[in-house]
This record gives sequence, structure tokens and C-alpha cells, in this order.
Amino acid sequence: MINNPLEKFGLKDAVCAFSRRQDGNMSLCYGDIQGSLENRKKFLSGIGIDYRDLICAKQVHGKTVTYVTQANKGSGALDYESSISDTDGFLTDKKNVPMAILTADCLSVFIYDPRRPAAGVLHAGWRSTEKNICAEGVRLMQEKFGSSPDELLVGFGPSIRSCCFEVAKDFKSNFGFGLVERQGRIFMDIALINQKQLIECGIKEENIFDPGICTFSDNDYFSFRKEAEGAGRMISVIMLK
Repeated sequence: MINNPLEKFGLKDAVCAFSRRQDGNMSLCYGDIQGSLENRKKFLSGIGIDYRDLICAKQVHGKTVTYVTQANKGSGALDYESSISDTDGFLTDKKNVPMAILTADCLSVFIYDPRRPAAGVLHAGWRSTEKNICAEGVRLMQEKFGSSPDELLVGFGPSIRSCCFEVAKDFKSNFGFGLVERQGRIFMDIALINQKQLIECGIKEENIFDPGICTFSDNDYFSFRKEAEGAGRMISVIMLK
């Protein structure tokens, strides 16, 4: 089963998907990486993407979003070292440029502009969320593509949810919303925070789809918080066609 968080919007000129545990580890540097390339090949071929063209990042939990083109194809596809450094998201308006981020509790955010068309994918862990990587992604789509926020379509991948994502009490000073207190403990709703940040950028609420999947409680997905260093990674990928 391939999961497409933008499927409800009826995309005609883009493909996107996120993987599950049964698809195998997609990382070339975390977890058991022995079968990772074959996992990528099998999963991506199912949506018409050549795994050798993939563009990946050396994610640093920041808010840098990088514009990529055909010249970047293959960066991080076959080895981690060739991944694009110091970035947590990609944007493009070029066809057949597959962009990916890898997660195991962090939220993946897919952005699609049907009018340009243009697309992007962001890696929103709590640190990138605190830095508002979604606002940066939307700003760059406006700047580079002339995108109108109220026309953008957004889909979320799986992430750890507020049922399981306990954080330190001092997070209250970092986030004005999206924190839930239960029995004196603080839990974060990282998807809700990103949703609100997107709406503040001008994205329509009805244009944001959240599948509501918790990576910690649902064993169909890898979870770093649950599995620590042994955790594999899911892939979130989008490509214009």
C-alpha cells in the first residue's frame, strides 16, 4: 500500500507518497541499512520514480529550504555523503525531479501548487517547527514561483502525536499553542502546530490534509522515540510529472 497524502485533491501532474515499516528502512545512515537501496528501488518504482534520481538532504532540524532542478538529481540517491547539506526541505517547479525527506517521528509536509505547477516537501521536527519551516517554505514558493497561499494544497505524513509526544515543561515558553497538559505532564501536537502556522501563512484550512497517524503508537511506522538508534526511516517523496 502506497500512502498519498494529497490524493484527496486529485493531483494530475504530480506524484507523492510516504512509506511504511513494511516497505523497509529507506535511510542510508540510520538503522539497518543493508537493504535500503533495494527498499527505495521497490517503493519508488511503484509510483513511477527511478530511485537513482532521488534528491535527499543531510537534515539538520533547521528551516533552510532548497530550490532544486534536474542538475541536482541523484544527490543522496545512492549514498548519504552526496546528499544536499544543511537543508530540511526542497522545492521545485521542474518535472521529473523527485525530492525526499526521511522521518521517524518528525512530520513530513507536502506542498503543491496546482497552478504553477510547483511542489515541495519539508522535514518538520520540533526544532524546525519552532523555527517555522512551513512559513519559510510558503514564503519561498511565493518568491520563486509566484504562488498564492490560498491556492496551495498541503498534506501531512505520519508523525508522533500528542498522545505520545511528551516534552519538557519549559516548552511552554517556546510554543504558544499546540501543547496539551495531562496529569502535570506536557505533550506536543506537532501536526496541529504546523497546521496553524500554515493557516497563518494564508493556506486554507480545507486545503490541508492530516491523516492523523501516530508513529509511536502505530507499529506500521518507524519511531525514533520508541526504537532509539535502531530505528529505520520512512521516506516522503514528491515529484512533478
